[in-house]
Amino acid sequence: MSVILGAEIEAFRYAEAAEDALAGVGIEVAAGALVGIVGAAGSGKSTLGAVAAGLLPRAALGSEAAGNDGDRLTARLDVTGQRLDFGPGRAPRIDVAAWARRVGLLPQDARHYLSGVRATVREELAFGLENADVPRTRMSAAVDSVADGLGIAGLLASSPERISGGQERLVAIAALAVAAPAVLVLDEPLAGLDAHVRAEVLGLIARLRARGTAVVALAAEYDELIREADVVHVLSDGRIVAAGTPGEVRAAAGEHGVLIDVDDPEARPRATGAEVLLEFEGVRLRHRSAALPAVEGLDLRVAAGRCTALLGPNGAGKTTVLKAAAGLLAPEAGRVRVEEPGLLLQNPADQLFERTVEREVGFGLAGGRRNPAVADTLARLGLEGAAGAHPYELPASQRRLVALASVLARRPRVLLLDEPTVALDAAGRRFLMSVIRDALDRGAGVLVSTHDESFAAAVAQESIRLTGRDGPEPGGS
Repeated sequence: MSVILGAEIEAFRYAEAAEDALAGVGIEVAAGALVGIVGAAGSGKSTLGAVAAGLLPRAALGSEAAGNDGDRLTARLDVTGQRLDFGPGRAPRIDVAAWARRVGLLPQDARHYLSGVRATVREELAFGLENADVPRTRMSAAVDSVADGLGIAGLLASSPERISGGQERLVAIAALAVAAPAVLVLDEPLAGLDAHVRAEVLGLIARLRARGTAVVALAAEYDELIREADVVHVLSDGRIVAAGTPGEVRAAAGEHGVLIDVDDPEARPRATGAEVLLEFEGVRLRHRSAALPAVEGLDLRVAAGRCTALLGPNGAGKTTVLKAAAGLLAPEAGRVRVEEPGLLLQNPADQLFERTVEREVGFGLAGGRRNPAVADTLARLGLEGAAGAHPYELPASQRRLVALASVLARRPRVLLLDEPTVALDAAGRRFLMSVIRDALDRGAGVLVSTHDESFAAAVAQESIRLTGRDGPEPGGS
C-alpha cells in the first residue's frame, strides 16, 4: 500500500530544552494502516504526534508563534505527496488548516480539540465542516453517519459542557473523524472510556481504516488498539528502541515503562478500620438546569481503611458523586456527610494553576512550598526532580501525579479520585497504588471512580456500579 505519511526526524529540540526530545526517529504510515507508538511518560510520543500533525516546530506556524522560534527540527516530512525539509537554513512555513485536512491530531486533553463555543454536540461535530464551507446537506449527513457509527447519536442535542469526561473524549474523536483527514493521530484515544465505549471506538477506527484512513495511536499502555496494530514502535527518551508486530515488541515495551500487565489482585490493600468517613443516604443529584437528575436514590458508605470503587459507563454519574462528596455539588434530596475530603479531578488542567510544581503542592499550606509536607509528598510520588518545573512542561503522567500530590499534601481523611489511572504510565500507576495503600494504612477512606476494572479489583474492597438515573447496583470484592 502507498505511504501517505512519512517522517524521518534526525533531531527535534524544544526552544527551552537542553537536550533533544526526539532523535533518529523514522516512521512510515500506509493508507488504512494502524501504527502504534508506545512509551512511558516523557518518551516523546506526544512530541512525535505534534510534529506529524504540523504543530511543531512552533516557528513554522507563523507570526502567532512569536517567541517560540527557537524550536529546532532537522527532518523530512512527507504527507499525502507534499514534502517538507527542515534543518539549518530550511524552515518552511506550515499552513495549519491545509495540514489538518490531511493529518488530524486528537490531543490527550480532548477539550483542546473542541471549540468550546457551540451549544450542542451536533453543532460541535459540524464546526470544522462549516469552516470548510461544506454544503449543509453533506455536513448533516456526515455528522449523522459518524454519530451513529460511534453510538453517540443520543448526545447530539446535549451541551458539550454537560457531558462526562469519557463522553467528551468520544465527541472529540467523532469531531476529528467527521473531517475525514487521510491520517488520524490519536493521543491516548481509549483513556477514560468504559469497556462499551472502548469497543465502539475500536469499531469506528476499523471502519475508518476500511475506507483508507490511516491511524497512528500514541499510548502508554499496551491496550486493545495497540495489540491490533500493523506495527508498533517503542519510544524511550526520544528514540525508537524497538519496532515490529505487537507480539514481537511487547517485551521491549514492558522493559521501557509501558503498562502491559494488569495489577495483581493479591496486592489489594487490606481493610483496617470501621469508622464511617463518607456517607450518602438516599441522595439525588441534579446538574443546574438539567431536566432529569444525574443520580437518584444513592446510598453509599466509605469507612476508614477501606476503598470503594465507583464503576459504570460514561455519563452514569461517577464524577457527579465525587463532586458531591467534595462539597462542590449540593444534593437535591437526601444527605451527604464527609470528613475532610480531598478531590483529584479527572482533568489535571482543572486543578493546576501555579507556576512551579512545589508552589502548586504547597498552595494553601502553612509556609507554602517550604512546608515539609511538600518535599515529602513529591518524594513519595517520584517528583522531587520536578519541584522547580512548570506543571504544564511535564508529561501527562507526571502532570496527573502533581495534581495528586497537591491533594495528598493536605492529608485528607477521605481521598476522592476521579479516573486516576488515565494517562499514567507503568511507573505512575505503581506510585498511585502505593499512595492508596499508604492512605488506607493511616486510616483514611478512598472513593475512586474508574473504568479500569482491573485497577478497581486491585485496590478496592467494595464496588458500586452506577447505572445512571435507574440507581446503583452494589457490588463486592
